[in-house]
Amino acid sequence: MLKQFKISTAVLLMLSLCACNEENNSNAQVQVQAPQVETVQLLPQNVPLAFEFAARAQGSKETEVRARVGGILLKRNYVEGSEVQEGSVLFQIDPEPYKVALKQAQAKLAQIQAELKNAETQLARTEKLFKQGYASEKTRDEAIANADSLKASLQLAEAEVDAAQLNLDYTTVTAPISGKTSMEAQSEGSLISTTGEAGLLTSITQLDPIYVIFSVSENELMALTNMVDSGKILNPYNSKDISAKLKLGDDSLYEEDGKIDFITPNIDRATGTAKLRAVFANPHKKLRPGQFLRLVMEGLTRVDALIVPQTAVMQGANGAYVYRVNKQNVVEMVSVNTGLTTKDGGWIIDTGLNANDKIVISGLLKVRPGIAVTPVIVNASQPAADNPAVQGYVKPSLEASNSETTNAAPISQTVSDETDNASDEAQQLPAQAQ
Repeated sequence: MLKQFKISTAVLLMLSLCACNEENNSNAQVQVQAPQVETVQLLPQNVPLAFEFAARAQGSKETEVRARVGGILLKRNYVEGSEVQEGSVLFQIDPEPYKVALKQAQAKLAQIQAELKNAETQLARTEKLFKQGYASEKTRDEAIANADSLKASLQLAEAEVDAAQLNLDYTTVTAPISGKTSMEAQSEGSLISTTGEAGLLTSITQLDPIYVIFSVSENELMALTNMVDSGKILNPYNSKDISAKLKLGDDSLYEEDGKIDFITPNIDRATGTAKLRAVFANPHKKLRPGQFLRLVMEGLTRVDALIVPQTAVMQGANGAYVYRVNKQNVVEMVSVNTGLTTKDGGWIIDTGLNANDKIVISGLLKVRPGIAVTPVIVNASQPAADNPAVQGYVKPSLEASNSETTNAAPISQTVSDETDNASDEAQQLPAQAQ
């Protein structure tokens, strides 16, 4: 009996050892089979934003110079395309007919002045005779009416003299603003009129400073307005200026920085967009009206943004998603809502992910939800210098204090301060980030 018990115990011990060995071998096999995948650990960071728009240059002042009196154009006193100063003489229209008209008005004025003086003398004599009883009341009233009538005629004659003098002055056409002139519309010797195209003499455009006009869609407007209202986008330096840069046609950067100074208060019904204006210094006249440009708006910051490389975001039947490695090192698929993009090629994730999540960025075609992996974090302590897709994923510090960013004025308020309340409720600045 004892011998049979020992044999049973030995058999059970052997079976137990075999089971342990099989379990250890299975665990080891699982560990060996778990593939390594590169991940980025999402670290909240404050990201400076840059929004890019198609834009067109426009002169800060554009004025048509028109004749205000008709006549023969005698002389042009400027070189076409040159810079002129406000008040400088541009054209001379034949003044002789207007000199004659002025003399006629002055003569008429002198005649009425003489008649009025005589009427006032007669009125004084009639008043004296009326008091002595030698003149009737009717005679006195007629003298008063005659004097009053001549006073009114005197005012009319004085106005005619002023009008004649003004017309004579208009024969000398001066520059209403400073700027660059266009080609002349009428040559010397032409008969000028004051109506239609016959009255157009030239145009003047002020190039320094110069305006850059661009449009923002209604959807972009609403999206950015909501982010500003929720505190996700702030002006970190609490500045009233929203800065802007320009890209020229050859993709080079214009050397002067500008600022947004006006936003239309309404949405265009035809296009569904709102117009905005930036102003730039143009001392060398490098920018010309009508020139197509790319405007980059800067000066705003996306607060506590979670960023993943664009290559890590995939599209499925239900929208965008990423692969996340959970605490058990198992891959799971997570639906996300992407927002703006960063300069270095990353998506800002609005919803779906949390801080410190590990997002798979390589071997995406081999990864499937539910498999165990060994995550390799490429940005745990510093940006991955050798991997441009994940550079800059460590949270930088804002130079401004928290109180400054918390109390930063909304975009519409900062611009309306610059434009002296140009609109009752200026719209927030939305855009497509570059």
